[in-house]
Amino acid sequence: MPTVPTPTASRRKINYDFVSVASDLLPVWDFVVMLLTPLLANVLYGQFFAMQHYDEAPWKGSDIQAMAAAVLAPFMLYDSQFGSDPERRRGFEMLRSFATRWIKFSAVLLAFGYATRSLDIMPRMWVVVWMLPSFVFTLAARAALARQLRRMETSGVLSQAIAVVGAGPIADRLIKHLLQTQPGKIELLGVFDDRGSRNDGRLFQPKGTLSDLLELGKSRPIDWILVALPATADDRVLSIVHTLKTLAVPVGLAPESVGLKLPNQVINFIGEGLPVTMLADRPIRKWDAVIKKAEDLLLGGIITLLLLPLLAIVVLLIRLDSPGPILFKQRRHAWNNSEFFIYKFRTMRWEPDSAKAAAGIIQQTQKDDPRITKLGNILRKTSIDELPQLFNVLQGDMSLVGPRPHAVNMRTEEQLGHEIVDTYAHRHRVKPGITGWSQVNGSRGATDTVEQLRRRVELDLHYVENWSLWLDIKILFLTALTVVRGNNAY
Repeated sequence: MPTVPTPTASRRKINYDFVSVASDLLPVWDFVVMLLTPLLANVLYGQFFAMQHYDEAPWKGSDIQAMAAAVLAPFMLYDSQFGSDPERRRGFEMLRSFATRWIKFSAVLLAFGYATRSLDIMPRMWVVVWMLPSFVFTLAARAALARQLRRMETSGVLSQAIAVVGAGPIADRLIKHLLQTQPGKIELLGVFDDRGSRNDGRLFQPKGTLSDLLELGKSRPIDWILVALPATADDRVLSIVHTLKTLAVPVGLAPESVGLKLPNQVINFIGEGLPVTMLADRPIRKWDAVIKKAEDLLLGGIITLLLLPLLAIVVLLIRLDSPGPILFKQRRHAWNNSEFFIYKFRTMRWEPDSAKAAAGIIQQTQKDDPRITKLGNILRKTSIDELPQLFNVLQGDMSLVGPRPHAVNMRTEEQLGHEIVDTYAHRHRVKPGITGWSQVNGSRGATDTVEQLRRRVELDLHYVENWSLWLDIKILFLTALTVVRGNNAY
């Protein structure tokens, strides 16, 4: 039978509140950095760039800009989860999170400079010499703090002592979850229950009563007391809390779903503070949704304008090549499992009375498909046939980057997508894209086999669950390389 590890003499020398306090001092550091780096920029610029004509007059506007930066930085660079979430203090995740905040901060600061015209009298190189050390110093402080916290946790100097009240299934799952997810970072003091030991299937038997826990709290530090009882036992829970309030220790009610195979399990609030356990969430939300929309409209609009001459030439060539419409329209799956008409340049011979099309059966394009015209073959190999989807992006039906929209009623080995993979429709939690994570990872073109479809869904869901602006930029860059190579384009 599993047992709670017997607590040894505590190596802890610092209360775990140190993590929150230390992380909350970062805004103070940001304030100081933004006030002092303009002075450093003046020295560096005068030493290396101004040469013989160094004059401090042009940098008088730095006072206003530095004060604006010092006021904005503590708010815009602050990460409220830096102290509470260990993952936010790890290498790449910390860099990605901070870089995103820094870009937003820089954009607001530059906008302020142009609005107040304080940047008009400041050389552009001086601004670079100012912003670069600011970025380095603010990032270095976070990296140094994160590294020190990791060392303290590993050595046991910084750990959390936790006692569990209430033996039973919830306590069993809670303890197993803590031991699996926080090895070496917590010290379990045991299970305490006034009902004593009973042979009722418990994995972890009590080591004492509430009175024993109160006595233990007098002789050693306790960071958390977690009550592992169902919320419906409110009278008993309130009685336990009343007893434990004699200790200056936070008491929390463990979620009944702890340790269960449920997704997310993040607490959110509805209306007037009603707490709910999140089982699924909108993948791209709040500011991320604004950034994604701006990416589609701004970048999509610029690309469309630049490619208008090419689009006009392709329209003329299709008209001269074969009879039929210029654009091919087809119903595709869209965001929220809805449908839309996708636009592509027509690359096949026009067959208006196709029996299969009338029956709603979609035949995927095959390699060396005889229906493809000579011009269509060129358009497909270069992916130029996909360019009209830029108008789908501007209309809001698609994004530049996202899971590729599959045709409605498309079949793989005579089966629909949701009949093969039960998570197939989860791809539709974000807007479909002209290109996507699966396309730049080799899953491009037709899905002829069940294995190919499963692989594509797996890659698409990775994108849905891990979206970021940086991932979109990476995909767009890799797409350009993939198009040049012409892999699987038919």
